[in-house]
Amino acid sequence: MHAYLILAHNEFELLTNLIKALDDERNDLFIHIDKKVKNFDFALFKSIAKKSKLHFSSRTDVKWGDMSMVNAEYCLLHAALDSGKKYDFVHLVSGVDIPLLNQNDMHKFFDSNAGKEFIHFGHKELLPAEFQRVAYYHFATGRRNYFNRLITKTESVLGRLLGINRVKNLTVQRGSQWFSITGDFANYLLSKEEFVKRQFKHTFIPDEFFVQTVFINSPFKDNLFHREFDNSHLGCLRYTDWQRGYPYTFRNEDYDEIVNCSCLFARKFSNAVDSEITKRLYERIL
Repeated sequence: MHAYLILAHNEFELLTNLIKALDDERNDLFIHIDKKVKNFDFALFKSIAKKSKLHFSSRTDVKWGDMSMVNAEYCLLHAALDSGKKYDFVHLVSGVDIPLLNQNDMHKFFDSNAGKEFIHFGHKELLPAEFQRVAYYHFATGRRNYFNRLITKTESVLGRLLGINRVKNLTVQRGSQWFSITGDFANYLLSKEEFVKRQFKHTFIPDEFFVQTVFINSPFKDNLFHREFDNSHLGCLRYTDWQRGYPYTFRNEDYDEIVNCSCLFARKFSNAVDSEITKRLYERIL
């Protein structure tokens, strides 16, 4: 059995298609709807899944760059694992992701890679800018704007001048928040919730640190599918383009590039930007 943890806050037509694509008796679906979303029709979306069991997690108000994103991920982990149900793999995806394989091929791939952890790592050691995000105290989160960027830089300067180091002897790593991990490691990650929320409070964009840091300091650290710490999307098999955007929203002209990318999921998409690409990709796997 697989558990899919889905973070969603908009583009609910895409979420509908994602549920249909993952709807399989071998999958359980767990969805976190951002607390800022009003008048969401939970009953309607729950009715979309015909084969999977679909659950909604408790909700939190997610703000970019702060612990609320980590809290949302833990809401999903609790929803999936507190019952004690055993999962072979647990996948974290966003509501604007699209799977690139049908479910038979997806399960075949993970069956052949049992026990492997699909986690993205940026570099073997933190870059100076990454170290500043996790070692110093940061409070200006929630929005990407000039004022908050200025505060973040000021916090880093003060932290360096004061000699603050909140990570000390802890090995810290950074990477993408999206993952496909074994159920065993998912339970281990859940057991480290208190440590995570204590250690990464006031970290700038903590959702890019906590999974990688827990993993690299865990008994699971030798189980990586992609063992190179080279910032490759092959680490978590999510195809994302950070060169053309933050991240780039794929268009119809990117279709061939996406279907030949050797990944299991791609993000991100928007029907408001280009609905033709989402239609073609879903037609391909459905």
